[in-house]
Amino acid sequence: MKILHTADWHLGHQLHGYSRYAEHQYFLDWLLEQIEQHQVDALLISGDIFDTANPSATSWQQLYGFLGQLAKQSPGCQVVVAAGNHDSPSKLNAPQHLLTHFDLHFVGSVPYNDEGHPELNRLLLPLKKRDGQLKGWVLAVPFLRSSDLRLDGEIADSQLRWQSAINEVYQGLGELAQSLLQPEHCLVSMGHGHVTGGQISELSERHVQIGGQHALPLTIFPERSDYVALGHLHLAQQIKVREGELGEVHYSGSPLALSMSERRYRHQLKLLSWREGEFEVESLETPKLCQMLVVPEKPAGLEQVLAELNALPTLDAPFEQRPFLEVRVKLDQPQTQLREKVLAAIDDKGLRLAKISISYPEKEAEQHFAKAGEQLSNLKPEQVFELCHQQRFEGKPSEALSRAFSEVMEQVYAEGER
Repeated sequence: MKILHTADWHLGHQLHGYSRYAEHQYFLDWLLEQIEQHQVDALLISGDIFDTANPSATSWQQLYGFLGQLAKQSPGCQVVVAAGNHDSPSKLNAPQHLLTHFDLHFVGSVPYNDEGHPELNRLLLPLKKRDGQLKGWVLAVPFLRSSDLRLDGEIADSQLRWQSAINEVYQGLGELAQSLLQPEHCLVSMGHGHVTGGQISELSERHVQIGGQHALPLTIFPERSDYVALGHLHLAQQIKVREGELGEVHYSGSPLALSMSERRYRHQLKLLSWREGEFEVESLETPKLCQMLVVPEKPAGLEQVLAELNALPTLDAPFEQRPFLEVRVKLDQPQTQLREKVLAAIDDKGLRLAKISISYPEKEAEQHFAKAGEQLSNLKPEQVFELCHQQRFEGKPSEALSRAFSEVMEQVYAEGER
């Protein structure tokens, strides 16, 4: 049996205002080819299939278009999607009754019956070959929110309370699976969050994990698990386990870079082959539709930066294939029309300017933040916004941006009064 483990697609994602639709479609077309080439029996997606809890119609169409092509091209290939922290549990659950008939399983949350008891059996799904032969089971566990868990109020330590409740879900599923497993069957545990030993990208991933904890121990997963398919961390990585405790534990990582800080990640999927009672794991590196450039590698003075930009070769490519560019500038003081100068330098280069990163001498920066910290308690949100904008960009925010911020603040206040 062959299984593909992937996660963190983030359909609908934008990079500094640029749509990633074409890049995602390039990945999905390639994924269809890999599924057919390797005769994959099951596709597991460990959370964050969408970038936001309220995906656009275009994002849903892109996902359904992929699923439709998969059903036509590779009949019998199962799909299991467990929600991530970016996904809306209710929106993923909504089409489940229809999709199940096509062997497509969307799990947004832990289901409960009318008596208020969790129906864990609905998170335990069979793993079958394309011909229908049963080869194992998967624990399709989504990102666990407080509504998914029965928190024991008798445990004073909130972290232990979360961990105990999460452990109860996985161990309960493990017991159910144990009653169904045959010696020749495999058991895969899915999860979305940060486990002990995982390397997080602070610049691109939300610092929120399963159950609201910083990191969960590997002991929450049933010992019988032959493979743990994790999502949330965008860097593909294998988590070390003690011999005899678990099978292999992997984050598949995201299929494409979701921030400029991830440009050097080796984005990939994990291809699992179940043979003779164990998994063989192979990495399939995902192709890139476009590149990400940082000029210069280390912040430099404006004159040097502009010279390097002018020296870049001219690229001739369709808009969606143009490289994203981050420019790093070191300034002694705010520079007027900085963006205009950078844009003029790359005007004919065939690049997309994604970001201008500005750094100042350390002493001045320390004094700036110290001064801001002393005054922060006396500032209004609008003043804090303006201060941050001046530090991050050149000059004050535009009237339109300030107006948009004020509208957001009004919505926040309104929500708080409800």
